[in-house]
Amino acid sequence: MFLLYSYGCFANGHQTQMAENAPKPESGNLENSGKKTSILREETEFDQIWQGANSSFDLPFFSWGEETPWYKRWNGNMSLGIPLTETPATLPPDATSGPSNQNTTASLSLKYSILGNWFISATAYYYFDPDLQQAWNPDYTYVFGYSDWRPYTFSLLYSNYGGNRFAPEEGQKSTEFGQGTWSLGWKFPVGEPWIDWLSFTDKGAIGCQFDYNYTPEYFDLASSEYLTGQQTISLGCKYAIIGNWYVNGTAFYYLDSSQKQPWNPDYTYGFGYFDWHPGTITVQYNNYSGNRWNSSERGEDTGRFIDGSISISYSFTF
Repeated sequence: MFLLYSYGCFANGHQTQMAENAPKPESGNLENSGKKTSILREETEFDQIWQGANSSFDLPFFSWGEETPWYKRWNGNMSLGIPLTETPATLPPDATSGPSNQNTTASLSLKYSILGNWFISATAYYYFDPDLQQAWNPDYTYVFGYSDWRPYTFSLLYSNYGGNRFAPEEGQKSTEFGQGTWSLGWKFPVGEPWIDWLSFTDKGAIGCQFDYNYTPEYFDLASSEYLTGQQTISLGCKYAIIGNWYVNGTAFYYLDSSQKQPWNPDYTYGFGYFDWHPGTITVQYNNYSGNRWNSSERGEDTGRFIDGSISISYSFTF
């Protein structure tokens, strides 16, 4: 099971009803009234965009003593990841990164809120079949940076899902920091009229995030060497269908197509039931394998529905 931060659903529904006894404009002022309403909506959205951008990367030192004590800023979750297939991996040892989707895993994740929306988190994994753990399947992963669930805010994250080891072999490092990925993102909601066309429920909401991703060092299959500067642009959206039920997807564009490896996806997707409240259960299906828009181009044993996995998680606080 991959530890990925799912996008918050920050659009609060899209249906707005007018009260039956609301005052109606005089016929001669209909056009002007429409213009004023349009301007008001534009100003409101502009204000939200400005507030989101202006509040991004805040360091609220003034509220440090007033916020939750440091020892209560922890939260976490325990998860069981169940693959849909147990086909042995056929990729080279340095080919990919991330927990195995061909081995049942248990994981424990902890997140510490440093200040405001600045945080650091880590996840430890246990593989039920140690023989299936590959070189790129990590003992632990970690993420840190800034992320605010509110719309129109920027985020900056570093994530490392490589083959990190608690006890590396002689001559090896516990983690290769340069093989992690830096992501600069911007969140935004999908509003009217688009939400009316895309949603099939009255309470449906869609939130999206645009990211620029940079990986300093990546493994290149063609040369069997580590190269530098892999860059992608991604657009991910989460559709909250009703309540905590959702479906999401992310599309990737490689600025240099020669940098795309067989295990690098054109898109990822998932669906399930997600509840961020502590003491709740979350059930999800996720597929991060080498999905291709053209299925004939996908690598062996990648990009199929059965190459995804199901996770069952329990969240908690201290």
